[in-house]
Amino acid sequence: MTEHDDRQIREALKQSFSQVNTELRRDLWPAMLCKFDARPARVPWYDWVLFGLSVSVFLFFPQLILVFAYHL
Repeated sequence: MTEHDDRQIREALKQSFSQVNTELRRDLWPAMLCKFDARPARVPWYDWVLFGLSVSVFLFFPQLILVFAYHL
């Protein structure tokens, strides 16, 4: 492949793809501040069920704590 071929390929690619607008349409930081200031969401019931199941499994099978600690 010669330099001429590379230049033709580069020009063909530039023509086939449109320019990408990389600038933001608006500032995202105020939206992030609103999310930080918002009241934290409630914990769903199934999270409490999973937490209770994991605690009960670790109480009945304490050797599993070592297995999980090994994989961390």
